[in-house]
Amino acid sequence: MLIVFKLLFIVFSLYNIFGIFQRKKGGSLGLLGALFWSFFWCAVIVVVLWPTTVQMLADTFGIGRGSDFVLYISVALLFFLLFRLHIKIENMNKNITKIVRRDSLQEKS
Repeated sequence: MLIVFKLLFIVFSLYNIFGIFQRKKGGSLGLLGALFWSFFWCAVIVVVLWPTTVQMLADTFGIGRGSDFVLYISVALLFFLLFRLHIKIENMNKNITKIVRRDSLQEKS
């Protein structure tokens, strides 16, 4: 059963890596984003193939279990991405407000 899990996760990761390159090629993903997500999915493949690497990293940082290390990193990554999305949404709201104000002033003139 573990082999099936590993195969599914590797295929899923490779599918995502392929999607990253397609989005980069299509222009909907920048270089930094493509590198970040490619690194992420390659790291997933490494962890699936060699799970002891996570435990070695956890030991390096003084965390007891490898699964705890993955959980901590995942939560930190999610909060980082949430913060970036929040900033982007705030900037979009400001830009929309500027556009609406400009258009309403042009209509009154």
